[in-house]
Amino acid sequence: MRLALFVLLFLLSGSLMAQIENEIRNFVDSTEILINNGRRLLIKSLEEDNPEKANQVYTYLINASGKDICRAFSYDEQMCLSLIFENYQAWIDHAINFRQLYATYNNSRDDNLYSFLRQYLIRMQPDLLQRINTTALTDEDKALIQLFLHLIIIDRADDTYNQMLKDFKRLYPQTRYAVFFSDYMPGVRVKAGSAFGMGVSGIFPTDNLATGFSSNVGFNMSWDFNINNIYTSLYMQAGALHVNTPFSMYNNFQTIDFDNSDSFSYIDGGLIMGYFVVRSKHLHLAPFGALMGTNLTSNLYTDPDDEKYEVKIVNTFSYGVGLKTELKLFEYDLHNFYGYGQTGKSYFSLKTEVGYNVLAKHNFEGFRGNIAYVRATLMWGFGNF
Repeated sequence: MRLALFVLLFLLSGSLMAQIENEIRNFVDSTEILINNGRRLLIKSLEEDNPEKANQVYTYLINASGKDICRAFSYDEQMCLSLIFENYQAWIDHAINFRQLYATYNNSRDDNLYSFLRQYLIRMQPDLLQRINTTALTDEDKALIQLFLHLIIIDRADDTYNQMLKDFKRLYPQTRYAVFFSDYMPGVRVKAGSAFGMGVSGIFPTDNLATGFSSNVGFNMSWDFNINNIYTSLYMQAGALHVNTPFSMYNNFQTIDFDNSDSFSYIDGGLIMGYFVVRSKHLHLAPFGALMGTNLTSNLYTDPDDEKYEVKIVNTFSYGVGLKTELKLFEYDLHNFYGYGQTGKSYFSLKTEVGYNVLAKHNFEGFRGNIAYVRATLMWGFGNF
């Protein structure tokens, strides 16, 4: 008896599932079909340069979908269509009430309507901007619509967009579009980049230090960070300075004679901070200040235990000023497996720096002087040049 009851229930449940499957297969959402056909007709009307008919289709779809869960357009499409049909008040209302309205739109459509509307706005941009300027809208409304239109057409927050956004916020600090800016529009883009490089340095002692040691070519490394107009760099440069004039020096152990065949190890390294007076797509120009440590030491001994007997002509904190120029050689897309497969920018550039460092302390009065330098560095950068 129990077995028969179990079999009966199993058959009934199977029959019920089959019935539901058939209903799902045969279900037709007439509103969805209407909207999809209407969207295609809207594109066709605009392609045929018939904006009046396109506006009629648009109005019909808005009324047909109403408060239905299946909206006819995404929020982005709605904003573009409001501009195309010059319904500026609807555009303004949607911008002011962004948080309330955005979630009510179907923002997951994957057809090509938005791409088509963007291309259509590109074609009508000159006339549209002229008509916007002749409307009775406030200057704030006009400025925001122009900013939005630039973003849609360029399809990214470029330097022009950044400047337009800065100007808008300066002119209208208490804007009624604050939520629209914070939740929808891109913020001011930070122009950031980083670069690593290696190159050669010309090291030039001055004053009495130049009497004792000759200039020479050395090696340098740097790691630069550029954020908007601020330039920073961690660097080091090293080389050998040959004795220029023979001299004798006591090293707490014995008196040593140095002649022209001897060389001293030179190294300095520290932090550079500057300001870009020019930061274009291909050229950098930035005066800077620098803080570093500087060391000029003899090479008498090979045993590390005897290092304390080396003669340190210079071993001090230093500070200086200089000027950096950098020329971008070429740029390329850097493909990666991160960031959802998006590409980044990378570049190679040639950086030159000239500067003058002041030594804060001198171990020997006979070698008072400072260091001038010229550096040429091949840089490999990531991000914005």
